Amino acid sequence: MKKIYKYIISLSLLAGLFSCSNDFLEIDHYDILEPSAMFSSEETILQGLNGVYDMFYPEWRDATDVQKSWNIKPQLAFSNYPALDCQASGWDNEFTRHEWRADKDMFYEGWKQAYKAIDRANRFLSNLETTDPSVFEDGQNTKSIIEAECKAIRAFFYSWLAQNFGRIPMLVPGETYSTSPSKPRAESTEGTWALIIEDFDFAAKTLDWQPWNDQYGRITRGMAKAYLAQAYMYVDRFDDAKTELKDIIDSDVYALNPSFGQIHMEDNFWDSESVWEVSYPHFGNLNWGADGQTDALWWPTYLTASPEYGGWGSLYVSHEFCKSFEDGDKRLKYSVVQKGEIHPFTGQTIGASAGFEGDFVSSERMPNNFSIKLWKRKPGSDGIVMNPISAKWMRYSAVLLNYAECCFETGEASTGWSYINQIRNRAWGNLEVELSQGDYPIEYNTDVVDVPEAESYYQSYKTQKGYTSDVWKVAITIERRHEFLAEYSFWYDLCRTNMAEEFLNNEYPKNEGYTQRSFDFNPNRMLYPIPTDEIIKNDEISQEDQNPGY
Repeated sequence: MKKIYKYIISLSLLAGLFSCSNDFLEIDHYDILEPSAMFSSEETILQGLNGVYDMFYPEWRDATDVQKSWNIKPQLAFSNYPALDCQASGWDNEFTRHEWRADKDMFYEGWKQAYKAIDRANRFLSNLETTDPSVFEDGQNTKSIIEAECKAIRAFFYSWLAQNFGRIPMLVPGETYSTSPSKPRAESTEGTWALIIEDFDFAAKTLDWQPWNDQYGRITRGMAKAYLAQAYMYVDRFDDAKTELKDIIDSDVYALNPSFGQIHMEDNFWDSESVWEVSYPHFGNLNWGADGQTDALWWPTYLTASPEYGGWGSLYVSHEFCKSFEDGDKRLKYSVVQKGEIHPFTGQTIGASAGFEGDFVSSERMPNNFSIKLWKRKPGSDGIVMNPISAKWMRYSAVLLNYAECCFETGEASTGWSYINQIRNRAWGNLEVELSQGDYPIEYNTDVVDVPEAESYYQSYKTQKGYTSDVWKVAITIERRHEFLAEYSFWYDLCRTNMAEEFLNNEYPKNEGYTQRSFDFNPNRMLYPIPTDEIIKNDEISQEDQNPGY
């Protein structure tokens, strides 16, 4: 198996293709290779495709320093903070209060980077369309594979924009922000998702289950089908989504990692559970100054570690989250180190230092618990500032839970419950019993244990908490909560399933509990605002076109 990063982080020659006199998106201009030269051989076209893939990594030397927090801010922040299981202090505490504003820097930075990727993909696709298939060793087949990968990248960034901002400007093939510096938002939600569905559908039908040339990190059929299914779910096409998800399950390409705790380990790239990830590999130099060798760098430890031990206060975990687990569910210890506990990887005790002894820390009353999914080292220790931990965007467990949701929506309740129980069986450690403990610091199960049956448990949980939705909806909501803390989907799923209000009111009742939420639920907050800078610069979007409530 080849490691993807031999491919993805190679020097991109595509940048010269994106010369742009209009600085609407501040697209960089490099005089490296003209399109006529780039699209003259398979080798240079593939190098150009690298440049489209490279948009998963903002340039480290970006003046805004987006790279340092990319895949945490804005992605993890947007998909977690409003649900309150993950909280932030300082400038980002406004998410905990549901008081974010349209001029928040994260909104425009995310918007801008996504449209840079879309712009780059559109330019590449326009030139690829006119390229003679004879340029490629395998003719039209290779050309179609390259087109499918590029379209899936474009669809990925459109999906992210749509999840966050709702209706967005849809640059169709041939359009860029040079040719269309101003464009209105799509007229409907369905119009927004239509091109996304078209792109992912093309990729799903064109690509193979295994990455092309065995280069992990390329878009595959599994990735395209998983995101195609998600797009179908946004427009309530559950039968179509179920078909795509069942194809993934029946492919036998993916499987749950036997240990939930192993998923986010350093140097764990593309394991059996990875449907799509952005990998940050282990380079020879991950200390200060390492940015000279690649843009595929990030420092999640600094952003997720406790301030007691050098962290920056970007990811506190609520007491409500920690107390929501059933006895025996190992996802808690694999996800969180709580006040008074010893961090299993660093050996540091939370709350052992003066000023950090309480259940809450900082002037903003942040819970003294922290996720260990991305905090695996002492910040800055051992000459490592950057961390070789992948950003796990789509896991096989998400495929199973999405499939369960589609089964419930289409009248196959018993099948839906069976897939929820599969997730719970792994959560209790029953897939670990054959694993070798080695030097892993959290003890694996050595015997199979009994797991409470999901339907019975959640019927009781629903009554206890006061939920009014169907019990299956409560079950999937809480399973996603426990499965995807500090990943990339939870708040979006709450909003898409119309569970955001119920979840907040039952898990974080106003002026009660540890978090003491102070705000009333506002349905307008299920979408983020169109960034202020976009409204200023785009003549086709005015303040009247802004999302309601901003």
